Amino acid sequence: MNTRAHGQTPSKPATRGGALSFLSCLAVLAASAFGPENDWLRVARGKTRIGRELRGVETRGYYEALIDANRGPAAEAVAEPPPGWIPFGAAGIVEPIPTYLRWRMRPNLDLVWNGVPFRTNSRGYRTPEVASPKPEGVFRVVVFGSSNTMGHGVGDDDAYPRLLERWLNESFATGRRIEVVNLAVSGDSPSRRLARMIEEGEGSEPDWILCDATVLDPALEAAHLETVVRADPPTPIPPALHFVTEALARAGASPSDTVDAFRLKIRHEAEPLLEEAYKGWAEYARRTGVPLTVVVIPRADEKLDNAVLDRIMHAAIRHHRLDVLDLGDAFRDLAAEEFRVSPWDKHPSVRGHRAIFEAFRSALLARGTLPGLDLDD
Repeated sequence: MNTRAHGQTPSKPATRGGALSFLSCLAVLAASAFGPENDWLRVARGKTRIGRELRGVETRGYYEALIDANRGPAAEAVAEPPPGWIPFGAAGIVEPIPTYLRWRMRPNLDLVWNGVPFRTNSRGYRTPEVASPKPEGVFRVVVFGSSNTMGHGVGDDDAYPRLLERWLNESFATGRRIEVVNLAVSGDSPSRRLARMIEEGEGSEPDWILCDATVLDPALEAAHLETVVRADPPTPIPPALHFVTEALARAGASPSDTVDAFRLKIRHEAEPLLEEAYKGWAEYARRTGVPLTVVVIPRADEKLDNAVLDRIMHAAIRHHRLDVLDLGDAFRDLAAEEFRVSPWDKHPSVRGHRAIFEAFRSALLARGTLPGLDLDD
């Protein structure tokens, strides 16, 4: 397992699936005049796998099918589910909202979805009720993320945030009760995690914020921005997310674009979009004074080696001086059949969530502390 914190130099190249993006062609060619050939120049000349890796994380059809049950998944992206299997968007779990977040999970759900319990609290999150104001003696960890952290395809108590909370409270006599509040929602891209953080963060009274990150994030961002561009009436983009407006303008994205044309345009904005989202996370933490840690978790759709793009993602984390727990090797000793729910539901299985939790536990034991709270045996 590789668990490294910000500022440490990895001892070996990362080996996880991934995606970020190209610099503009002009910038790449200009860079070649001033220094040794770098990764981006080699991309332009076809000498690396980055282009193929970017295409490899184009999960068009798969993520959209999470929310839009009327759009069929691409045959090459998702295996045929068995009769009776219900897509996320057809299960009555989500409803559209006229904001940048685009949808929310319905509050106070108590249902069984594809054989597993699925409950939400009064705020529409898959987590127990959150008392406000925060009770005395509570250390609250608030988690933002997407479907892999929400627990898509597994039971309420099987997602790694629940495992983390249980272990922390059972293992350490800290004198405080530790809550792990899971505000992850399927489909939340990096910019949406920032929007949700701004909307929900301070009201949740966190002592520590965790924000997940995977190398599939650019695919999530592209899928989300496609819904933003095609929305009628137009989707409002918050002023704090001005970088999204600027990226869409630079890309020349239009509602009349075909899906493939839109994805090609937005692919070239993947790196600045990611950089700006991470910058927003870092600025939020500094403004509120709440410690924030990026939790890198592995992709669960496939077991692929995308070391170049993984390295670019970590460079962006370092650039914005974000603390990081790298759990990307959590599935290292598992086959895809073990760490994902099924060939048609490519999210972490119960065993996959357990592996992420075990990597998380090892990382925290190595640190010996949470922000402002020692883990004292």
